[in-house]
Amino acid sequence: MSGEAYRRFPWVFVIDPRKITLCLGGIVLGLVLAHIFVQAYHYFVDELPWLLREILDPDEEESFATWFSAINLFISSVLLFVIASKREKDNYKRHWYGLGAGMAFMSLDEIAGMHEAFNTVTDFAWTIPAGFGVIVMILIYWKFLVTLPQPMQSRVLVAGATFLLGALVVEHLADYYIEAYTMKNFGYNMLTVFEESLEMIGVVLFIRALLLSFVNHDQVEIRLRIN
Repeated sequence: MSGEAYRRFPWVFVIDPRKITLCLGGIVLGLVLAHIFVQAYHYFVDELPWLLREILDPDEEESFATWFSAINLFISSVLLFVIASKREKDNYKRHWYGLGAGMAFMSLDEIAGMHEAFNTVTDFAWTIPAGFGVIVMILIYWKFLVTLPQPMQSRVLVAGATFLLGALVVEHLADYYIEAYTMKNFGYNMLTVFEESLEMIGVVLFIRALLLSFVNHDQVEIRLRIN
């Protein structure tokens, strides 16, 4: 097909942020309920094979939830790079690229489990240096955050706070739980699924915030045109 034909008949993809958010949220709910059901059956009814529990355990690297989280983090990275590429005269263009690179790294870490490996070579939890790292990032990105237009600023802050509550606060509490009660019990699995669900919800909310930044005030969907 000639170039003229492509211009006359472009590919148009319609993206509805609301439907995508509901779809991703539904998947999160399904993954959480599946984990709770399997763990409840295992601890209160009859023992289940480890491989079955592993693929439905959000806290395990080789699981559906980990794959889902890695994909969502990668989608966030792509959206951030797209936003950065459109900010030609934006003073914070590098900040958008920095966020994109950070989300790409987090997607890789979700699969590779580098933060868990950190715990094997130190006497303290990875959440401690990560907490200091978050403080440094907030200081670096403070002006960027306060200049974000509303309601995007609120959406990004809520998404980030939700993710960090699970990734740092709840996970740090889980370390204390392990010391007191070990990992092989129903309570620990409920604590980890709470942690992972907060992380997944935070990323879904972040994707929603990024998608809505493409939507004009008089629109409810995004039209992506490819010639």
